[in-house]
Amino acid sequence: MLRTKMVSLVLFAAIVLCIVEGQKNIAPWVYNIKSICCREHPSLGRCLPGIDDKADNDGKCWKYCVEGCERGGFCKPFGNKHICHCYC
Repeated sequence: MLRTKMVSLVLFAAIVLCIVEGQKNIAPWVYNIKSICCREHPSLGRCLPGIDDKADNDGKCWKYCVEGCERGGFCKPFGNKHICHCYC
């Protein structure tokens, strides 16, 4: 009985830590959290494919991503909308 309670407590604590940490990277060796590459950027707002991800149009997604990543970015489908995603 005590063992079950301890396991439940440890799992609960792990879940709470994950929620509290939020956007922070729990495993920093996986990737650099400050890098914009290989990540979605919903803070840029809605991304219009063919407009916001083209260098010719000086699109906001492409422009944002090309500053930190050489390859730029594209409008990635995310549910029923598109979000800016910077290439790796």
